[in-house]
Amino acid sequence: MTYTLIMTQWQNSFRFTQTQGLWVGVWVGYISFVLWLGIRWIVLSSGALIGVLTIASWHIQLRTQRAHPTVSSANLLQPEIFLNHITILNDRVPEACQSLWRSVQAQAQAIQRTAAQIAQQEPTFIPDLLETLHTVLDLVDQLVQALQVTQQVQTPHYQKLSQIQLQSSLDRLQQTHDQLQELRDQLALVSLKQRCITPSGISTRLQILVTENEKGILGD
Repeated sequence: MTYTLIMTQWQNSFRFTQTQGLWVGVWVGYISFVLWLGIRWIVLSSGALIGVLTIASWHIQLRTQRAHPTVSSANLLQPEIFLNHITILNDRVPEACQSLWRSVQAQAQAIQRTAAQIAQQEPTFIPDLLETLHTVLDLVDQLVQALQVTQQVQTPHYQKLSQIQLQSSLDRLQQTHDQLQELRDQLALVSLKQRCITPSGISTRLQILVTENEKGILGD
């Protein structure tokens, strides 16, 4: 069981762009190190040791962040920090759109609360949940831009395009809210030994959710 948990955490961390970049950097550095000093046993072994220590240090740092998420001032799982990111956008929202904006704020906060509940149930998902909340903030920012555009454009064609973008952002927020609630409920069932879904499956679905949000932000 311990071995499986370690392997799952290792695989989860390898999905991060920073981790993948670290591995590439270590390999490039190792090859350059060997080519520079020559292919000798002492060079090969010392270069490998440096690479292993670098990777081990990175994974220890990831585990520390998972175990102590509140030490980071950028921890979006803290409601006040997440709300600060949302309220920063208040001044950019047109006056005519304040009612819709309040609804968006409430939904974004509901998403954050659900993510925090999942993190409390299973701390190993914290990196995935933080990534999800970052995409939510990006979606909200994109939505505010769409609100601004809808108030600025005059021609029917561009009004329609801005409304499509606005509705797309609203839909992605709603889907994110619904999917996180479903994952939270399924995780609760897992804790009751009703294995309707495995923890690794939940992590995979969180990554799929992040990918879908990112596609929505890019307009794909």
